[in-house]
Order: sequence, then C-alpha cells, then structure tokens
Amino acid sequence: MSVYLIEAVRFNATGDRVEMVRWGRGHRKGNGSPGWEATMVEQDVSLVVDALHFGDEVATAFKAGEELVLGPRVHIVCHEHGIEDIDTIDHDVPGRMLSDLPRF
Repeated sequence: MSVYLIEAVRFNATGDRVEMVRWGRGHRKGNGSPGWEATMVEQDVSLVVDALHFGDEVATAFKAGEELVLGPRVHIVCHEHGIEDIDTIDHDVPGRMLSDLPRF
C-alpha cells in the first residue's frame, strides 16, 4: 500500500467536483527530520479514485513554511449518474478541506 499526498486541486467550472490534482507518492524525509516529501505531478482525479479502489491511502498535504503537513485523508464520493469523485473524510477540520488547498 502506498501513501499519496494531494497538495493542490483544480475544480470543474461549477466548482462542485475535483477535475485534477497535483499529487505524488509521499515518503518520510530521508534526513530524519519530521515531515514528508513527494515529487508532485498534475493528473486527472480518476487516477486518485483508482488508487483508492486499489487500497492506497490518499491524504491532503498543506504547506507549513517549507514543510508538508498531512491533512485529512480523502475518500471516494459518488455524484449523480455514478460519477466518482473525492472529498476529505473529516469535514469539520477548519482550513483543511480540498477547497482549502491551492488551485492550479
């Protein structure tokens, strides 16, 4: 199982679904300091949905200075017509939802 980190999102024109994410496979810093590192790429949200279906863990990641700080994990949600999307699991963490991530 891998851990992926989402650091930015792109919503559709109406702002109700995530279309793309900037994400990467996360790993602990190699120098022993606390925090995470990841090489980020921009990809369609369907790849996040696939990773979740395969059992990988996906979480939000917020910048705190130069560090990546883990935010809430994401899960699959279904919209009308069976369209699968993602959302944060914990909705009551102020400032730590998908809509709080940077946009690209």
